[in-house]
Amino acid sequence: MKKAGGKKLRLPRRAAQWLDENREHLTHIQARLKARCVGMELRKNPQMKRALDNFKAVLDLRINHSDINDAQIKRIIGVIDRAALEIAELD
Repeated sequence: MKKAGGKKLRLPRRAAQWLDENREHLTHIQARLKARCVGMELRKNPQMKRALDNFKAVLDLRINHSDINDAQIKRIIGVIDRAALEIAELD
């Protein structure tokens, strides 16, 4: 039973069972939605939006539209990790 605006709501047993069976999937969806909300805040700044769009486009071209090997993927991951660290260390 859950309170919603002063009203007590009871979740049907089948619905509760479905939620339990799909908890992992639902958690994944919630995390993706939260990440999208964060991304939306970042994109309010036009220069940040441009930079993020450029980053995504370059990754898409390199990863999805060209021949790329495991060594190149590891190098790209390293570049991304170093950039994230550098951003985290900004004052």
